[in-house]
Amino acid sequence: MPYQLMQHIKKLLLLIFLAPLFSNGQTNYQPGTVVNLKGDSLHGFINYHEWGNNPESISFKAESAGAPTKFTPNDITSFSVSVGYLAEYKRYEGPISTDYTELEHLHNGRDTSFRLDTVFLKVLQKGKNLVIFSYTDNLKVRYFVVDNSGGQPKELIYRVYYNSSEENATNKQAYENTFKSQLYSAATKAGVLTENLKNYIAKAEYREDDILAIASKINGIAATDPTKNNLSQPNPVHKTIAILGIIAILAATIIGFASIHKLP
Repeated sequence: MPYQLMQHIKKLLLLIFLAPLFSNGQTNYQPGTVVNLKGDSLHGFINYHEWGNNPESISFKAESAGAPTKFTPNDITSFSVSVGYLAEYKRYEGPISTDYTELEHLHNGRDTSFRLDTVFLKVLQKGKNLVIFSYTDNLKVRYFVVDNSGGQPKELIYRVYYNSSEENATNKQAYENTFKSQLYSAATKAGVLTENLKNYIAKAEYREDDILAIASKINGIAATDPTKNNLSQPNPVHKTIAILGIIAILAATIIGFASIHKLP
């Protein structure tokens, strides 16, 4: 293979890997609304990204060509962005668990540590009986719930730790699934706790799909409803199509270089 063509292919392959990094660093102002601490709604544009961790702040413009204003959870009570679906975040002030749940970082003994913080919670589902949120940082993902009577969201508690206090049980893993009793209580309060739902909750794991499936039953969201579960989750098919399109364009470019240089 000619040296020049090899260098072109290396550059193209490098672009494939760096493209996501470039896109994350770019601005992406989309129509959005913020609600200030007085309860006033401000309509404009929000620099939106599909954040891995919940954002610590957002950039807001009253007009598309205007200067951006930075908002943190200390400045606003919520924000929402229209990006083909409604991405919505709510201000939360209260305790956030700080114990590890990954096996390689587990503590010996029950860890109930937490921090007091003010953050943006992501709205996963809003229904007639309760709302489900998530909060993700560099430590782990957590889920929160609040019923429609109002009040502060409560973290759905899940702990994993090593329990070596039992005889012949060195480093035995212990699981504290308090979130299940919390969901039992939510279903009971909503008057929808059936034997079938009890069994469903009993088998649930602390993950988004299971929690949202239970919330759908409590909220009476039908399985045939295309908006069930994560009401603010983008369609992964669209992202897949976009990625495949980029790969196809790059592949065509490589083939074009190859044909120009008459590779065997």
